[in-house]
Amino acid sequence: MGVEFELKELLTEKKLTLATAESCTGGLVAARIVNVPGSSEYFMGGIVAYDNSIKMKVLNVSAETLLKYGAVSEQTAKEMVKNVKKLLNTNCGISTTGIAGPAGGSNEKPVGLVYIGVSVNEKTEIYRFIFKDKHSDPVKRRNRIRKKAAKKAIKLLVSMLKEEKNG
Repeated sequence: MGVEFELKELLTEKKLTLATAESCTGGLVAARIVNVPGSSEYFMGGIVAYDNSIKMKVLNVSAETLLKYGAVSEQTAKEMVKNVKKLLNTNCGISTTGIAGPAGGSNEKPVGLVYIGVSVNEKTEIYRFIFKDKHSDPVKRRNRIRKKAAKKAIKLLVSMLKEEKNG
């Protein structure tokens, strides 16, 4: 049983709903969620905000945040996850923003850097990862980074839901 099925169990049991706000994963998180039959019971929708203008106009990420910290930052991931919950009226949210490559990285923000936001009710956590991949094909490397980030995002939400359940 995959992590997406575990997510379904937890959300259904707790009668919670979920929304996603994705940048670098380009809809992969939402795609993994809707692979599960019955996901329409708890998944309200997702927004792929690849360009900063969409992050601002649709997800209400502040221009100041984007200017000061950049699109790939803890602050942007936090605004994305909190705002998508408000927009789609859900209890839970996931956000992803990062650099999948092959270009676009720097010393401060290398290729593979991804910020993942997860939120359940009033609790929000932002995680920073650097996903590495050694594949020789830059496109495959890029897509494997995106897939790793999408899977990790769902795992983090599952962990938070379990924590809440046991806490």
